[in-house]
Amino acid sequence: MPTPSPALSPAAEILKITGHVMLARCIGIAAELGLADLVATTPQSAKDLAEKTGQHPGALYRMLRYMASKDLFSEDEAGQFSNTPMSELLRSCVTGSLRDSVRQSWQDVVWDTYRHFPHTIETGKPSFNRAYGKDLFAFFAENSVIGARFDKAMARQSGPENAAVAAAYPFNDAKTVIDVGGGRGGLLAAILTKHANVHGILFDQAQVAADPADLIAANVKDRCDIATGNFFEAVPAGADVYTLKRILHDWTDDECVTILKNCAAALGRNGRVLAIDAVIKPGNDPDPNKALDLGIMALTHGRERTAAEFHALFERAGLKVERIIATPAPSTMSIVVGCPADM
Repeated sequence: MPTPSPALSPAAEILKITGHVMLARCIGIAAELGLADLVATTPQSAKDLAEKTGQHPGALYRMLRYMASKDLFSEDEAGQFSNTPMSELLRSCVTGSLRDSVRQSWQDVVWDTYRHFPHTIETGKPSFNRAYGKDLFAFFAENSVIGARFDKAMARQSGPENAAVAAAYPFNDAKTVIDVGGGRGGLLAAILTKHANVHGILFDQAQVAADPADLIAANVKDRCDIATGNFFEAVPAGADVYTLKRILHDWTDDECVTILKNCAAALGRNGRVLAIDAVIKPGNDPDPNKALDLGIMALTHGRERTAAEFHALFERAGLKVERIIATPAPSTMSIVVGCPADM
């Protein structure tokens, strides 16, 4: 029987966590250079990889040697590197690819933001704005390449979440579902695929809704209308269900109340508003949404919320929380189901 690893001391645990900074940076560089793609079919030496990517061969070898010791790439006796199950996820076109999520260009944005994180703790204001002099969405508008990579990373993450949401709520009871701020239609595509009698409406800003790529890819665009506008002003009326996936966590409480009020005004007597977001668990138990909340705090004026905080938001908007449905892993989302307050 293998000998169990001894538990680390508290000091060793702290140093282990802080030591991961270098490994994270190496992952970002490897993803940016596309190293996992280059060794996908044939093992290659660091020298060959350096020639193909314009890097210093000795420095690149030392980085790959370290990564191989962490099961990210594998070095053989001839000094050639190949992929491991973890580095496979740094390839561009594999199922579950994490390349766009961890590559250096996006990592640079995150690191610059976190460098100013003490400002957030001191003032409650986003450190991203401090780092870049503008908010996150304005930055993406001016840096379309990074914005597109971020969108792709979020789309890959959303795939399993969307399927879990579509299966967790009885959308088949509705005739029409509007996805408010639905982007390229990923959630709506999952709902329409799962529930054959539902008609969809994708609602977003004109420049976003102009590319309903996920609806097209899922072959359900013929069951969906496109509507454009600003959810801070109004949303289309007449649907049975209004979905808001990862929308409210980007905004302040007052802004969320405005969005929810607009949904409530458009809602029929028997309609429902679904806020699909993280719901933070009480107590000290591990919860990935607590870490997500810090990331949101650094990047935007928004937040992840507790069940009590959702109840308060819905009440201010003239709605009441009917129930909260947790979706199964790997999703960390919950569906906060709201109905008219007088029901």
